[in-house]
Amino acid sequence: MVALLMGGCSANNTSQASKSSLKKTESSVVKTKKVSKSASRLSEGKASSSSQKATSRTKKVAATVWNKTKQQELATFMAKWQKEMDQTYKGTYNGEKTNHLGYIFPDVIKNGKLAGRVKWGTRKINLTWSTNGENGNEFQIVEVATGGKGGTSFPTTYLFCIHNNQPVVFMTQTTNGNYLYVQDTQNADLQAEFAKIVTGIKPAILTDTSLNTDVSSSVKASPHRWPSAYQGTWYYYESYDKKVDTLKPEKISAVKLTYLKIQKINWLDIRGAHQTAGDGSYEYLRYHYYNGRQIPVMMMAGGAGAWFDGNAYQSKEIANQMKDFTFGDESKSQEDLD
Repeated sequence: MVALLMGGCSANNTSQASKSSLKKTESSVVKTKKVSKSASRLSEGKASSSSQKATSRTKKVAATVWNKTKQQELATFMAKWQKEMDQTYKGTYNGEKTNHLGYIFPDVIKNGKLAGRVKWGTRKINLTWSTNGENGNEFQIVEVATGGKGGTSFPTTYLFCIHNNQPVVFMTQTTNGNYLYVQDTQNADLQAEFAKIVTGIKPAILTDTSLNTDVSSSVKASPHRWPSAYQGTWYYYESYDKKVDTLKPEKISAVKLTYLKIQKINWLDIRGAHQTAGDGSYEYLRYHYYNGRQIPVMMMAGGAGAWFDGNAYQSKEIANQMKDFTFGDESKSQEDLD
């Protein structure tokens, strides 16, 4: 009996020890799982954090106004564009330095030799060089291309600029020795594509026709009415008085409007309501680029041959800056006859 009791006790103890061991093992497994899960969460957290940092870095690079990706996009476009234009250009976007009549870009901007020697219309501007378009200056040149048709005496240089966060392509063809004169290129493909590369959105290219859609119907109406785009106040530089003057539509009852084609331009011809002789004054609206955007510009003329008098703008500031600047599509002036 003693042996049996001792044996039973031993078996019971063994069973309890086994259960205790099992609990410890289970506890160990639970702890291991907890540690494993904790480590897993920690690992996932680190991975997530690392991923977020990587994404943040990617977004930061992609968000800059100018970067290597956009530079390559411009290089690809320029290779195609110059081929279509039958021209050849060297560009900083290909790691090349360009030579415009002795001005080596980008060096001449970086070393400050152009400081105080660049004019946009009548305004002096200061060009700075930027690799990301975010150096805080008003005029940041991010790329330059110089070239043109073979055999030409003067090269054409395009300066791809960020002006107050606005993409604009300036161009220059010559210099008078003291100043480098720049102007907006009137090449719509260059302006629109550069804007698309910088902003991700390609602006629509507006046509002159859209400004003159109701001219014909306005002059045929009875009574006449002023075409919609011709209304409002316009500003132009009066070279004789050396100041900006204004041009406003007269009362429609005081004028007689006709639509005439002279020098291949479809003019709005304006005469006095009771005028029976003499010439009228002529106006024609077309779009031109200014600061990278298309704006309406009014061409004014007078005399029998619709001789060019000047350009008018919807902004006094622009009229004062551009003054007697001509875009190249103006009608002949009386001086052209001399």
